[in-house]
Amino acid sequence: MLAAVDRTFREWARSREPMIPAGFSWTFVIITDVTMAAIGLVATLQRPVADWPVSLAAIVVAFMPWVLFFIFNVCKYEGQALWAAWMAGTAVLLFATSTPIRGDFAPLLLTLTVGVVGAITSMLGGFLAAASAGALLVAAAAAHRLETPELYLAFLGIGWLVGYLIHVQRQLLIKEQETQAELAAHAAADERRRIAREIHDVIAHSLSITLLHLTGARHALEHGCDNAAAVDALRQAEDLGRQAMSDVRRTVGLLDAGNESLTPEPGVEDITTLTDDFIRAGLNLTAEISGAYQNVSPAAGLVLYRITQESLTNIAKHAPSSCSRLALAISPHEATLSIVNEVEVPIGRPVTPRGRGLRGMEQRIEIFGGTLCAGPRGDSWSVSARLPLGAPA
Repeated sequence: MLAAVDRTFREWARSREPMIPAGFSWTFVIITDVTMAAIGLVATLQRPVADWPVSLAAIVVAFMPWVLFFIFNVCKYEGQALWAAWMAGTAVLLFATSTPIRGDFAPLLLTLTVGVVGAITSMLGGFLAAASAGALLVAAAAAHRLETPELYLAFLGIGWLVGYLIHVQRQLLIKEQETQAELAAHAAADERRRIAREIHDVIAHSLSITLLHLTGARHALEHGCDNAAAVDALRQAEDLGRQAMSDVRRTVGLLDAGNESLTPEPGVEDITTLTDDFIRAGLNLTAEISGAYQNVSPAAGLVLYRITQESLTNIAKHAPSSCSRLALAISPHEATLSIVNEVEVPIGRPVTPRGRGLRGMEQRIEIFGGTLCAGPRGDSWSVSARLPLGAPA
């Protein structure tokens, strides 16, 4: 029974949260209303018993906005409604009692009014609330219903200052929440781009080598060559397809928030295996790698690996019968990668849109402050990358 009541109350509270101004919470609403009720109760006890019905009626008037906001779902928790109800309740407490009260607590409700209205609305809203509350105090003093009005006027100034400070803090909190939401959106977009690059690189590379193996197998079968060569090519294509599926599952697994896979990403030391795969698949490629792998961080090694993978995949896709050269030089401070495809580039060839692969290579290397140039060079197509080492990404 208690669990059902608690669940119902929580659902009701969540349904009313949009009515609370941005930057505030139920804690602010509850503290404000409890303070208002405490002031009204003390002011009621200060008055003669005969005036208690009038005092309780004043408290009911002060609570009307709360009823309209959260019971009948009429409007939001607005400062104007609070100002009208609390000013009316205070006026009833001050003018509708039979005798003036010494040390009256009722004007403190005006201080709460000024502070809350200033916090919810603006500096000007708080100032107008303070001015109207001051006018009410002056009127009560002129009617001899209030002693020491100057003390209560000082409380109004304090209430306005507190409301203004809360208003400023609220604006800063809203700005911080908006900034955090923008950062989260940018982070999500960056993560989607990273996963898209990974999937593109894995699938394009695997399919290109698989197609080379299948082409070799078909050529062997068509020309009556040894069936063992065709079977070997098909077996390698099958193995590569299984590896590609595993890579795709690992990359898609990055989308899982609970993914805790510790499978390492490929690095610079895997470039040799990558070039060997292309060579076995039939690509006419020569590779020369020099330098110490230890100078390359895992993140920088992944960049070099993906650039090599994308470049060789493009060669296998567009010019599988051409000659290609790969040179990777690693020094303590820089890694230089050059991939040249000796294919004739027609003069005046129209510029095609930059594909996802080239954009992905540029995005990867720019993160580390490197540079990448890709395009025709003489009678060949060249991809050149320079990646500084030892510098933080």
